[in-house]
Amino acid sequence: MVSENRIVVKVGSSLLVNEEMLTPSYAFIHGLLGDIATLREQGKEVVLTSSGSVALGLGLLKADPKTAGVQEKQAAAACGQPLLLNVYKQIALEYGFDIAQVLITLEDLENRRRFLNTRNTINRLLERGLLPIVNENDTVTTEEIRVGDNDRLAAKVAQMLQASNLTILTSIDGLY
Repeated sequence: MVSENRIVVKVGSSLLVNEEMLTPSYAFIHGLLGDIATLREQGKEVVLTSSGSVALGLGLLKADPKTAGVQEKQAAAACGQPLLLNVYKQIALEYGFDIAQVLITLEDLENRRRFLNTRNTINRLLERGLLPIVNENDTVTTEEIRVGDNDRLAAKVAQMLQASNLTILTSIDGLY
């Protein structure tokens, strides 16, 4: 049964990260979480699927995004994820709510037990009033075992949670 009050929002790296400096785009994140706070005040349950950790980590590692290989990107994800979540947490607290991190792999979506555990965790976080922030666990995934891009991950999360709405925020051209 579709939950009319449940929304999954996916936000891309190009909006979250200053592409020249590979640092967080604080103004955008502030606006995003302000909008999410408004939705929550309207009784909506929001789940955020967020990119950005690899881009931020490449900045911390001083690595070139154009030449970074899989291992460099995995290391970048490990560096960038805490930075990204810290930014989200500090800004969310200004709006009166807190966040939780949910890292997912393709196996979590394909194995029935892990799928149910993941869904139950996100549901519990929503019940407790936290904003679940979902991302693929890029530190352990490789190209052949990836969900795919985070747009696809967001769609799978929306389906898993029976969300009534999936909104993808990106600067990449596509279907409007």
